[in-house]
Amino acid sequence: MAQHPFAKRTGLVNVTKWILKLNPKGQATIPADVRRALGVGGEIQEFELVLESDGFRLRAHKPPLPIRKYIGYCAEELLDIENPVTFVRELRGRDASKNEEQ
Repeated sequence: MAQHPFAKRTGLVNVTKWILKLNPKGQATIPADVRRALGVGGEIQEFELVLESDGFRLRAHKPPLPIRKYIGYCAEELLDIENPVTFVRELRGRDASKNEEQ
């Protein structure tokens, strides 16, 4: 039997089905190995439940980073910057002429 691509990628090689129980509030606990495979941790996470032709698909929902809404915000003011590393060092009050990389 061929191994499922997701199982191969995530290390879930011996299990292909999980049973989830709903509590009276309609909440389910997703097994730890599935959470690890989806790349989600202990904090409250969001999932997408997607309707497909043959059932549902559960995926980790990773919203865009909040910084995205600021892209291009200062574009005109930053046009003259030739070296972004030097610029950021100066913003942080550091000597721009020193190489701080290790």
